[in-house]
Amino acid sequence: MSYEKQTWNKYDDLKTEEENIENGAVVTDNRMNHMETGIGDNDANLASHLVDKNNPHKVTATQVGLGNVQNFGLATEDEAKQGISNAKYMTPSLTQAVLSANINSIAYANSADGTDGFTTVYPNLNLLKNTRTLSSTSTTTVWDTLFSSSQIYDSAIKSKSGVSAMNFSFDIHVPLNAIVGSAISIQLKGQSSQAYGNIGTDDYNTIVGSCWYPIKQSDLGKIIRVSSPVELGAKYQSFDSALADTDSITIRQSSNISGFVYSAIKLETGSTATPWMPSASEATINDYPKYVGFSNTVKTNKSASDYTWFPVKDSELTNKVESHINNKANPHAVTASQVGAYSKTEADVKFATGQSLIDLSTTVKGKADDSAVVHKTGDETIGGKKTFTEEIKQKNDVDWTYIPDSSNRAEYMRRGDTVTIRWDFTSTGNYDISLGSLPTDFAPRKRIFKSIPEASATSALHVLQINAFSGGSPGAIILFKATTNAVFLGQESFVVI
Repeated sequence: MSYEKQTWNKYDDLKTEEENIENGAVVTDNRMNHMETGIGDNDANLASHLVDKNNPHKVTATQVGLGNVQNFGLATEDEAKQGISNAKYMTPSLTQAVLSANINSIAYANSADGTDGFTTVYPNLNLLKNTRTLSSTSTTTVWDTLFSSSQIYDSAIKSKSGVSAMNFSFDIHVPLNAIVGSAISIQLKGQSSQAYGNIGTDDYNTIVGSCWYPIKQSDLGKIIRVSSPVELGAKYQSFDSALADTDSITIRQSSNISGFVYSAIKLETGSTATPWMPSASEATINDYPKYVGFSNTVKTNKSASDYTWFPVKDSELTNKVESHINNKANPHAVTASQVGAYSKTEADVKFATGQSLIDLSTTVKGKADDSAVVHKTGDETIGGKKTFTEEIKQKNDVDWTYIPDSSNRAEYMRRGDTVTIRWDFTSTGNYDISLGSLPTDFAPRKRIFKSIPEASATSALHVLQINAFSGGSPGAIILFKATTNAVFLGQESFVVI
């Protein structure tokens, strides 16, 4: 409230005391209290004004020299990494961090264009063995063993040192009938020899990796990659000491949901999951990335096309091979007889010593031009019956190969224009089963529906659908309404022109 000013007059000696009080010439308690109240109100108003941070004076951006500056907030670290907002400012330190992470980045792949096996992290070696083709399907039994220690344990893990973090990852085929929102639950457990094979006890755990992954709608019928960090056993302070005591490793399911197919399991050092690799004793040069890519493009979420790709060379191996290739001093000690060299007598009999080079050239050219020989190129008609002792193959022919994403339940092959698929598996539930997808060059021109029987006494029929090379889900193969424990065994052929 505003202060109401009082009027003060000079004391008049000709007036009485009451008259001077009434005239405002005497200091009274009422007048003093009026002033004290006014001072208190002003103090309160000033204090309220000082704490008001909502621009009480209505100062504009133009008045403080910011007329051309947008009213944007500061970007978070995630927003900075995404790099998609045009309505946020970045601090210098955050800008530097994002640029450092995205300039001069390196990637790895198995093809010259970077699309096959593209990854921005170099793959670590696996600390588990025999994982190249090993797979296991979950059952309805909680804590059922998926991979036993006798299958996957590699004693080389005991000598690992300098380990500050570990990661466990795996591929999993999610059935089409899996419940969205339910969890993929799996546990990796390392134990010391004091456990004496009692997997259920936790008293002798050295390392534990527990994964809990909620299933999404987009996961159904697909193979996905899942990873989780590995923790130390309760008795250990470092991974080095824990690994030195690790005498067994077992992987178990920690739920009672069946039908999940696990494969490409991997235990590795470091906090980041890297692509699957075999163990150090199993890895060959073919398991490592074949190409390395470099990119100085300022961009997040880079793809293979953002990199320039170069072949990876193992310098030691390359030097040995090149040295051997350049050795012209017969390093294999090859003899004349090994290469079919003739004695002088044999040479006189076998070689056309009585003909000039011109005569020989004329004879050879005549044979190459006439119809007495089959030529490498050009259209020709070959008469008469021909018997071939070996298999005839055309350029697009393929031997039996597992259909991608079929979990090794179905294969395909091609001879000429005919593709044949075959299947051999037992259904683990009542649902539609995906048998993967054929490459588009091997898919039929039009969708195929085929009634196939169970390999049982009932011979109950089921519908097998093979999608065409174009349209939705090209080349996908689905067996509808399979039943639990039904055995399916058969094959189907079709023309792809």
